[in-house]
Amino acid sequence: MTDELQKPFSTSYVLKTTAKHMRKSIDISIRKTFERVKEFQPDTDKAKEVFITLSILHQMRKNLDDFQALNSDNFKGE
Repeated sequence: MTDELQKPFSTSYVLKTTAKHMRKSIDISIRKTFERVKEFQPDTDKAKEVFITLSILHQMRKNLDDFQALNSDNFKGE
C-alpha cells in the first residue's frame, strides 16, 4: 500500500482516545449513580452501597489520571 492509502497510527493517539473514552464512561457512571442517591433511605444498605460505588468510581478516575501522569511520554504527540 502507498503511504496515502494507509491509515495513520500512533501510540499516543490510541492511548489518548482510550483514556478519553474511559474517563467519559466513568463520569457517566458517577453522574448516574449520584442521581440514584435520593431513591434510597439514608442509613440503609443500598444507600451505603451507592456511596461505596461512588467512592470506587472516583478512585478509578484518579487511577486513570495517575496512570496518564506516570506515563505522560506515551501520551505525547498526535
